[in-house]
Amino acid sequence: MLAWLLAGFACISMLLTSGDSLAQSGFVVGVPPIHSPRVLAMRYEPLRAYLEARLGVPTRVETAADFTRYHARTLRGDFDLTITPAHFARMAQLDAGFQPLTHFMPDHDALLVLDAARPLQHMNELRGRNLAVIDKLAITVMATLAYLEGHGLEAGRDFRLVEHRTHASVAHAVATGLAAAGVTTTQGLLQMPPEHRQRMVVHKHIADIPAFVMLARPGMDRTDVDRLRDWLLAFQADAAGRVFLTQIGYGEIRPATGAVMRRSDPYVAATRKAMRP
Repeated sequence: MLAWLLAGFACISMLLTSGDSLAQSGFVVGVPPIHSPRVLAMRYEPLRAYLEARLGVPTRVETAADFTRYHARTLRGDFDLTITPAHFARMAQLDAGFQPLTHFMPDHDALLVLDAARPLQHMNELRGRNLAVIDKLAITVMATLAYLEGHGLEAGRDFRLVEHRTHASVAHAVATGLAAAGVTTTQGLLQMPPEHRQRMVVHKHIADIPAFVMLARPGMDRTDVDRLRDWLLAFQADAAGRVFLTQIGYGEIRPATGAVMRRSDPYVAATRKAMRP
């Protein structure tokens, strides 16, 4: 399975197995494939360095080519700490016993955006055209597809779903007319080049959705789980932690309670369906 080892993190590390103590020989942080490897390396470096300093062992960051392969790597146990979209976190918790630690705030919002020069007057104008998204399995996309189905529009039947690597690519597709509309978030808008962002108009604020969740692997000792959670919560008070949150577009880190995890339940069934071969 293809995985991208991020530049700058060449430390040799042995993956921990279920039941091992925290970071006996190395520690691997999984980060979601929402940017290029170079951008991910830059944005997650403060967290990597912070954890390495506390663990006292080599710590590296890894990702995958897309959400499907990233979730497969998560379930396979490739990561000691997994940062993942909320619906994938909920499935990992339910299906494999992953242990929720923290989540980012504020929530993600699902935004249906159009080009100001080519606005749609009605959602029916999407028929036969392209909807640009970052990944069909993104929770914001799931929410948007549910909204469109409520208006009688089904992906694959009434319009084409076209996946792009980044939010900036989604904006480019909409701005150049390759797509009639796109799905993004407030954080995604901030990642777009100014010339494209200025052309985007929000047609519909569809939903507010839990942001990324941090999970400990199954079998990690309870004492180590609590210690790791405490470190993550304390990170936001550190100067490097504030830089980190600014870089990834969030304001704070909070405990991932049962109530937080259950908020993703409405998207689990649709995600499972979309992931079937």
